[in-house]
Amino acid sequence: MSNTKPKLFPGKRWYGRRHGRKLRQGRQSLVDNLLPKLRVPLPISKKATVDLAEFFNKTPKAIWMEIGFGSGEHLAALAAKNPSIGFVGCEPFINGVASLLTTINEKKLENIRIFDDDVRLLIPNLRDACLERLFIFFADPW
Repeated sequence: MSNTKPKLFPGKRWYGRRHGRKLRQGRQSLVDNLLPKLRVPLPISKKATVDLAEFFNKTPKAIWMEIGFGSGEHLAALAAKNPSIGFVGCEPFINGVASLLTTINEKKLENIRIFDDDVRLLIPNLRDACLERLFIFFADPW
């Protein structure tokens, strides 16, 4: 029996980083305590459909997604200007996630949810036509 971990996407490599410098205590606390409340989880079944609207306290008028939000400046600014829209940010880099969590906490943004893994895991489970807008800026690898 092999001890190697199976590849999630055979033939596709992961190029980005998952971790950078160690998080400061305040940001680590947000990752430990706030992220679980805002996280979009993967469904247990690979065939299950994810309804993104169910992760928001109020049903959003529409859902917009940003893939690879970096530190979350763009996503947070959009969310602040559009409180009736639900935003889903997808970013596997934990330091960027921690940065966005800091902004969410400071600005009391309630319309952002986070998928903190490779978006290629989530997309196959999304309902057809569930996103009104999709933002991808400066995608890795550059």
